[in-house]
Amino acid sequence: MYRQTDIDEEEQELEQDDRGGRALGLGMLLGAALGAGLALLLAPASGEETRRQLRRGARRLYVRGSDAVADLRDDAERRARRLARRGLERGHDLAQDVRDRVRV
Repeated sequence: MYRQTDIDEEEQELEQDDRGGRALGLGMLLGAALGAGLALLLAPASGEETRRQLRRGARRLYVRGSDAVADLRDDAERRARRLARRGLERGHDLAQDVRDRVRV
């Protein structure tokens, strides 16, 4: 059977545990708020600035990529014309060889 003093002691322990839990929860909330505030203060750039930098970088990359594709296309066209000329020259040479052999 419980005595009144035992019940009182248990209630005091529960109150102390409850206070400790509240203190822990409050400490965690304050720590999270403080951490978030410091993160905002110490961040290298705002979200808007970061997005602006990303857009700027994407545009530069697009322009460089477009220039590179245009250069590759121009190189491919030059090579194709050169190969076509060589092919025509060889075709003419072969045709001339055939004519020369047929005449002999």
